[in-house]
Amino acid sequence: MSSNQNIKISSLWRQADFTKLSTLSLIFSNLLVIFFAVVDKLSAYDVLWVYWLQSVIIGVFNFIRIITLKEFSTEGFKQGNKQALPTKATKISSAVFFLFHYGFFHLVYAMFLVGFSDFTQSSPQSSGTSYFIYSAGMFFISYLIEFINSNKEQSQELPNIGYIMFAPYARIIPMHLTIIFGGFIGAAGSFFSTNTNFAIIILFVGIKTVVDLLTHSINFAVLKNKW
Repeated sequence: MSSNQNIKISSLWRQADFTKLSTLSLIFSNLLVIFFAVVDKLSAYDVLWVYWLQSVIIGVFNFIRIITLKEFSTEGFKQGNKQALPTKATKISSAVFFLFHYGFFHLVYAMFLVGFSDFTQSSPQSSGTSYFIYSAGMFFISYLIEFINSNKEQSQELPNIGYIMFAPYARIIPMHLTIIFGGFIGAAGSFFSTNTNFAIIILFVGIKTVVDLLTHSINFAVLKNKW
């Protein structure tokens, strides 16, 4: 399955409006991750697990969104190198494919995260469990409200199933790059006998902020006529 819609990262970055309240709020929320990591003495291990669970929750809601679509566009969306038709079969097959494909990615990343503390000197903290449960619960409630409200809103444009299906995959990028580069930072820390936990958190939040700004541009600029 593929989407032929071409989106250039450079054009998305230029569309990021740093004067908008929503953009500034997004940056502020990411800075709060660093703040709470320092105050609650969370490890990079804890922060990444919270982010992983948030991604899983987004994936579940995205599956529900696809499977409950009544009418949708398949412009630029292909199945088996053929232009997909806006049928019930397309909707179901796309939802099932997304569920297993996106789920497989997160299963693999969960396996990497289990061993993440071993090669980065980032061990789970005692406060991490309560933070994990609290953050997951709050995120689920807020995303559920957003999901319900978005379903109530009426739009003159048909949602594009290709965009809906592939949008959550952007969240994989921060985890992927942090695991790769975090390993190098952890190895360097071991060599110099230095705790690299905070450096890894800064790396993760930095990558996450950039990705969030880009996807924020997609949601409100490129896809405003598709979703």
